[in-house]
Formats: sequence, C-alpha cells, structure tokens
Amino acid sequence: MRHHKTIEQSVINFIKDNDLLCDAKKILIGLSGGADSVFALHFFKKFLKKYKIEITAVHINHLLRGEESERDEKFCSELCKSWDIDFHSSKVNVKNFAKKNKNSIEEAARILRYKQFQKVANKNKCDLIVTAHNNDDNTETVLLNIVSGSGIRGLSGIPVKRENIIRPFICLSKMEMETYLINNNIKFVVDSSNKNLDINRNFLRKEIIPSLKKNLNPSLDKVILNSSFVLRDQIKLLDFFLNDIINRIVEISENKILISVEELKKYPKEILGELFLKIFQEKLTLDFSYDTFSKLEKLLKSQTGISIELGKSLIGIKERNSIILAPKENEETFEKEVFINDEIFIGNSIISIKSVKKIPDYSKNKNIEYISGDLINDRMLIRNWNKGDKIKLLGMKGTKRVSDVLTDLKVPVIERKKQLVLLNDKEIVWIIGKKISENYKITSNTKKKLKLCLS
Repeated sequence: MRHHKTIEQSVINFIKDNDLLCDAKKILIGLSGGADSVFALHFFKKFLKKYKIEITAVHINHLLRGEESERDEKFCSELCKSWDIDFHSSKVNVKNFAKKNKNSIEEAARILRYKQFQKVANKNKCDLIVTAHNNDDNTETVLLNIVSGSGIRGLSGIPVKRENIIRPFICLSKMEMETYLINNNIKFVVDSSNKNLDINRNFLRKEIIPSLKKNLNPSLDKVILNSSFVLRDQIKLLDFFLNDIINRIVEISENKILISVEELKKYPKEILGELFLKIFQEKLTLDFSYDTFSKLEKLLKSQTGISIELGKSLIGIKERNSIILAPKENEETFEKEVFINDEIFIGNSIISIKSVKKIPDYSKNKNIEYISGDLINDRMLIRNWNKGDKIKLLGMKGTKRVSDVLTDLKVPVIERKKQLVLLNDKEIVWIIGKKISENYKITSNTKKKLKLCLS
C-alpha cells in the first residue's frame, strides 16, 4: 500500500498529465459521503492554493434508503460546514423517474444525478464538475460493458474527461482512498446497498472480480485501466477518420440526414457500425443499438423505396443513391373540395383553378398546367394519392399507376406520401405539380380552358 504522500502525488501527476483542470477557477465536487467522494473533497481542500481554485460541493439525495439517505445528506452538510466549504443538496425521486422512463434504478439515479450536477454547476458558475470515480469503478464498468455486449467505446471504460466533467482519481484504487482517510482520521459513511448482490455492479465487485484477481491476474485493475487508455487513443484516431468520412458522405438537409450509398461503398464495410453509431449519437442525439445497426445494414441492400422504422421517432428510407434518416411523421390524410375560380391553402402552398380565355404557347413550369374544362364538374376534389391510383398520361393509350409515375420522376420516397392529386368525378386530372391526364388535354375543339396552379 502506497504512503499517503505518494497517493497524493499520483493524483497530482495524473491531473497534470491529462491537463484536467485547464485553468479552472471554480470546481463542483459531487459528494455522496462515501470514502471516494470524501477523499476527493479533502484532496482539493488541501491543494486549494496549489491549484488556485474555489471549491463547492453538491449532494444528491436519491430517496432510496429512507433514514440512511437522510443520514448521508446530513453527514455531507456537516462535513462541508466543518471544512468551511460551500454546500448544496438536492432531492430527486429516482423510483418515479425510473418507472416513468422505463430505466433501471441505477440508470435513473445516474441520469438524475448528472442532471443536478450540471444545474448546480451552472447556477454557481463552476468551470468543472469533479466525480470521484476510481480504478475499481473503471474495472467494474468495463466488465459490465463486456457482459452487456458493448463495443469498443464501452471497453474504453470511464472517460477521464468528458465535456466539463473530470475524474482525477481513476489512477487510485478504492482501497487506497479508504486507507488514506482512515490513516488521517477522516470519517466517511458506508452505503448499505453496496451489499445487495442483486445489483449487477455489486455482484461483480463482491463475487466475480475477487475471483478473477485470485485465479487469473492480481493486477486486473491496472491491466484494464492501461487497456482503457490504449483504447481511448485508438478511439480518438478512429473518430478522426470517421469525421472525415462523415463530411464526405453525409448531408444534413432541414430535419433529414442523407447518407450517400455510392460514397459509402468506397469504404470497408467494417466501418458501418462505428459510422452509424457516430451519426446517431452526434447528429441525431439518439441511442444506437445492434438491432438498429442490423436494420440499417439490411436497408443498404434493399431496393429503392423500402422504408423501415428505427425506433419510435425515426425512419430509414432507401433512395436510389442514398439512405435517408428522417423523423417519423403522422400520416394525416388530406381531402378537400375545390371549385373553379377558387383557391385553397395547403400548408405553405396555394392551389388554384381559374378559367382563362388564352393560354401560352409553351411553359416549362410543371406547377402551372392548362386543361380542358369541358368535362369538368364545378366541384372537384384534392386528396393524397392512394395505392392503386392510376392516370392516363399525355400521349398514352392506357393508364399508369401513380406510384410508377412518381418512381419514374425520381420523387424521393419521403416526399411521395405528401403527393396530392386533383380529381374530377373520381378520375385523376392532375398529379399536382407533376403530370396531367390525356383525357383533359386542350384540343382545337376545347371550349372551356382552365389554368391549374400550384404556388
């Protein structure tokens, strides 16, 4: 066991080597009352002058252990008072949050805890948030991630720094921190739930890890920590190349993401998982699972027009040259009557039908069409096109499915559902903004001429 001066120096070196404080002037320390967080508070209290910082502490009462939770909050408050440290506390109802969001108790506690940390940090103008994770925590996290099927990022363990959160004590073992406190007569509390082996992390800590150390490698924590650092460097390298690829093949258009399939073919298929993971996490801020990856992999091999659901709020669509990721929209059907010399508003568009005496010789604008009104009823109908709808196009003897017309025109799948048609007595006159029917073309015998306009 290292001497307490050596332990302190290890942390000092770790902070320096990883540039963790970054000229911070004020830090917020998460204080549970356990040995780890008390050690963290004591360390920064002792080296205030060295780092030229102010410190404040925050305790989150998860309301999970009744009187023991109240005891911990009181302990933290009194400790900070005796050490003259600014103290804040918050109560969060973890059980209700977990039930509402279908999280485990551990995951719900973590989410709420970090949310409160950020809230207190912002309110008190703290530059950084310090958590007291140690080497043991990193080992447990890596093993849990292995068991749950995590990828390379999960195997890299607990990040030493992420955004404004730093973890300066991952270089120490839990035993070192506890021994340090005991030798210096510094009190801390013990969480009784740590004995509950129904909690996965506790089971690993009490049953699996001691066996691994005894039978396989007594330096397990150190080996895993070193591997974590190596993997983090590899992830940084991977991210560098992934960002370059994303810049080449991904286009963000309004609320859609377009991924070029042709460009994607230039890269090894082995990058797909990490590429999609990065797109989901950074561009969509959505969770990404192996199931989602499998669906996207199949979509890449699918024919044009196929769409799949990628969760509650997202769909993936295979276009000719791209994969489109877009929010899932409510499929609201549109149906409204329209009269000659009338106009109706549809979203940001206006559709009008007006009688005219003369028509121009030629127009390239497909949003304006001229038709014969000799067979038109005064009352027409505008609606979404339906599966099975057909139209007789100009110059055709027979009819053609509207779906095939839209395919031939290379209308993106995501836009097809919004396509409207104009009907006269159940017959399609105009695929609005696209094509008109042969049955309503203007001839030398036409007496009544109509102008159709989409603007």
